[in-house]
Amino acid sequence: MLLTLTTLQRQKPHLYNPSWLCPQCNFSPETLNHLWTCPYILPEFSPLKTFKTLLLALRTTYLDNFLSASSFIPLPDTFAAEFMALNCWDCDPPSISYLLLARGLIPISLTEFLGIYFSSPTIWSILDTPLHDFHFDLYVQIWLCRSIFFHHWESAQGITNKMKSLALGPSSISRSSSNIPPDSLTPSLATVSSDSWVSWVSSSIIREGSWISHLDFWRRLTVQPLLRISSW
Repeated sequence: MLLTLTTLQRQKPHLYNPSWLCPQCNFSPETLNHLWTCPYILPEFSPLKTFKTLLLALRTTYLDNFLSASSFIPLPDTFAAEFMALNCWDCDPPSISYLLLARGLIPISLTEFLGIYFSSPTIWSILDTPLHDFHFDLYVQIWLCRSIFFHHWESAQGITNKMKSLALGPSSISRSSSNIPPDSLTPSLATVSSDSWVSWVSSSIIREGSWISHLDFWRRLTVQPLLRISSW
């Protein structure tokens, strides 16, 4: 299970205020589905845009593989158009089937359509590896980026690793902000202007002396630097 903010709010409400919204957009609760569709503070770097790009690449890979595979019956000229029109590829707005793929579940609309032309072994052999690669890309390009951002957001809320490691309730943890109304707490980084947000990043880099931990904000991540910070 990915530890989204809503999961943490259920597990440790004394640390994660139940009223807090997604730190990346401050628009909706950060559920698992929202994780893949978040508009983000900077739309050009949004998880939703990344998810769409990866999903459409997956669709293209699948289509190419099925067009070259052996089928029960000759594929009609409309096969490609019908395949691309399946609701599991709907991005605007994201369909339920679309979000199932992010969970590793194959939509029944996809298998039923393919079952008209291909055997089950052929279908599953083609679906398996690209779906695994799709999930790896989601992990690297969305989840790890979000996790780095979330690490700094937690710090801004005064949530430390020590506090997270204690399975204690609100009466056992003293926080300076405990009696402050939620609206006056340190705001989500998504609530500030773009210029202020960039200033926050710059000052944070100078103060903490580490530039690599901020690569999330510019989406210049590769697997290798992520491995170096995976101990968080």
